[in-house]
Amino acid sequence: MEITRISYRSAADGKNMVIKITDDELIEKTGGIVQGMSGSPIIQNGKLVGALIHVIVDNPEKGYAIFAQNMLEESETLSK
Repeated sequence: MEITRISYRSAADGKNMVIKITDDELIEKTGGIVQGMSGSPIIQNGKLVGALIHVIVDNPEKGYAIFAQNMLEESETLSK
């Protein structure tokens, strides 16, 4: 996959990144992002940078993702 857009502002809906599936085999088998892939980790240079949250409905080869930092911050507010 490829990160095609990043939104650094705090996004309440978690749409911090737009990603595009680039794996031809995955696209051939599934058409792109399918139900059940939400939460899939996004690894860049060996580091967790985020997770897939959902597909862009009219283009299953693209989806939205949330920053790992935002997930961590949210989990800290929930544990208080």
